[in-house]
Amino acid sequence: MPTDTPEQRLHKTLLIFLGAFAVLGVPWAGWYYFQLGLIRPAVILFGYAAVSAIALIQFLITRRAALFQTVEVVLLLLVPFLIQGMAGGFAGSGAVIIWSILSPLCALMFYGARWSLPWFAAYLLLVFVSGIRDLLFVADSGPQSITTTVLFFVENLLIVSCILYMTMRYFIRERERAKAALDEEHSLLLKEQEKSERLLLNILPKPIADRLKAEAATIADGFSEVTILFADIVDFTGLSSHTSPEKLVELLNKVFSMFDQLAEKHGVEKIKTIGDAYMACAGLPVPCAGHAEVIAEMALDMCKALDEFNQERGPSLQIRVGMNSGPVVAGVIGTKKFIYDLWGDTVNTASRMESHGLAGRIQVTAESYALLRDNYTFEERAPLEVKGKGVMRTYLLTGRKVAA
Repeated sequence: MPTDTPEQRLHKTLLIFLGAFAVLGVPWAGWYYFQLGLIRPAVILFGYAAVSAIALIQFLITRRAALFQTVEVVLLLLVPFLIQGMAGGFAGSGAVIIWSILSPLCALMFYGARWSLPWFAAYLLLVFVSGIRDLLFVADSGPQSITTTVLFFVENLLIVSCILYMTMRYFIRERERAKAALDEEHSLLLKEQEKSERLLLNILPKPIADRLKAEAATIADGFSEVTILFADIVDFTGLSSHTSPEKLVELLNKVFSMFDQLAEKHGVEKIKTIGDAYMACAGLPVPCAGHAEVIAEMALDMCKALDEFNQERGPSLQIRVGMNSGPVVAGVIGTKKFIYDLWGDTVNTASRMESHGLAGRIQVTAESYALLRDNYTFEERAPLEVKGKGVMRTYLLTGRKVAA
């Protein structure tokens, strides 16, 4: 049935095999016994085949396996025991009771380990009873010739061994197939998990992503010392007015991908892009003592990389870069399209450094200047009126100091 589990399909396949063997193979054994003059064993085997045929037809019509399973397990247990008693015991029948071992084995497959135990106990009991019966009632010579006895032994051992081997081989093969399918599904699941992980890490820093997966609470942290960078493409509005949307997005993607590579190179945390603006930060989510130097290096490399990009591309692009150092609050808010974002006056001031900066230059606050002046060169600007901040002293980062 379509709703059957793989295990149920396996059980039904075994049932059909047993039924087909009983219907097609057992009558041949009955005919063989009949030819030897063993009428009662032959009748029992013909009856076994008839009952199995009825149970098989019932199963094929109803697709319900419970009755068929019980019939086959009972017949496999009792029929060999009865035939051995009528055919001269262990020696005369060639130990035909060995067929009864199939009963507890089938019970093990159909009913599981716990409920197969009574069937195995019944098998052991019948073997014991057969032995006692042989000692008490069966003559030493037995009713059969030595040739017939040997043939019975060989036939029973060969056929039962083949059935056991083929059955176990079938189950092992199916288990291997199921394991291979499970391994493939597990591999696909891991690949999808890796894709999801990469996507999440493209949105959030790894420490934040790990915390978000581990806890549902709002993530918010305070950092006393970080340095923030804003970069903006100069005259982007004018550029967009005479550039197709496709080419404009392609251009932005190339420039910002170049900045992403620099952020990864310097260990800077990219925060987000807003239109044509690029925001990054050093010193979080893992605090870093040299956060100002890290951002300064990235800012200088951004200007250099854009110059090289312009030489290869043709049209000249320029950026304004602003930097500021200080405390911020960082975290993840909301439940949809969330990002790792920063808040605080330090962020606003860094943004003002960019918007009040000069094309192609890197403007920094006095706070960032104090952290960088020993290792970098600057040009001091005239006092600058900054929206929302009043008059500020700012500096233009020009390069690295050359060691004397």
